Amino acid sequence: MAAGSILNNISAIAASRTLGVTQSGLETTIRRLTTGARINKAQDDAAGLAISNRLGADIRISAQARRNAYDGIAYLQVGDGALEEVTNLLTRAAELTQQAATGTISSTNRQALDLEFQVISAAINNVAANATFNATSIFTSTSIEVAVAGFTPIGITVGTMTANLSGHSVTDVASARAAATYLDDAIQSISMQRASIGASQQSLNTLANTLGIQVENFTAASSQIKDANIADEVINLTKFQILTQSGTSALGQSNQAAQSILGLIR
Repeated sequence: MAAGSILNNISAIAASRTLGVTQSGLETTIRRLTTGARINKAQDDAAGLAISNRLGADIRISAQARRNAYDGIAYLQVGDGALEEVTNLLTRAAELTQQAATGTISSTNRQALDLEFQVISAAINNVAANATFNATSIFTSTSIEVAVAGFTPIGITVGTMTANLSGHSVTDVASARAAATYLDDAIQSISMQRASIGASQQSLNTLANTLGIQVENFTAASSQIKDANIADEVINLTKFQILTQSGTSALGQSNQAAQSILGLIR
């Protein structure tokens, strides 16, 4: 303070300015402790905010892409499950053809076997026509694309149902043997179709795992930038609390010093 001045209390001005800085630091520390975030507004770290916002978008995009991949896997699983049941039906139908092809049974027996054979045929056609995923037909030759963030979209397809027993029967030996030949090819075709589905599932599963790792790494990077270091902030809280108390005391002492000048004019 200028000697003998009652117009400008420099020490009080300095103490007030320093106290303001301390109060700002205390408010920032309390905000970080209550939110858990180091960056709560742009002025805290403008560059860090921009980077963390981009990482936040990457996290959400990658997480959604991972869900897309799992939806694609579920789509294929529905198709594979349906084909598994169709395989069981075809196997039973093949069993019936063998039974009907032998000469030790009567034509009446074959008529009875054909009743079951036709029920199996209708069941297979029903699966082919009505198996759906999210109201979309499963058995189609049209490929659908699964969006997987920055990776190339994955095209997947279950394919059309190749097995169709319509027109076949086991009412006589010749028909039973013709149906047996068809069924042998149909079972092989279904097996190849399921193998293709399995390969697509593996591809999507690999991408889903990769996207999961991306989400983890993006989250860690964002955390390093944006999250508050609680240990450091607790230390800062203690520091700013002490500085606030000492600054308030210093401001009071500076004002008291100015008051003492009045004693000179009494």
